[in-house]
Amino acid sequence: MAMNWYVVHAYSGFENQVKRSLEDRIKRHAMEEKFGQILVPTEEVVEMKDGQKRKSDRKFFPG
Repeated sequence: MAMNWYVVHAYSGFENQVKRSLEDRIKRHAMEEKFGQILVPTEEVVEMKDGQKRKSDRKFFPG
């Protein structure tokens, strides 16, 4: 079965919560075969803070 791409708009800061909610609902209704991978596009960023390198994830499209 061919899968289509869809975009879901979410409030900024709630992207991962929306992803978890979608995954829970899909599992609860036994519809895993109709859905592919759910992604929140992020990139790993290395920042210098207080003289130390810190890694964090930054969202490409917040909200």
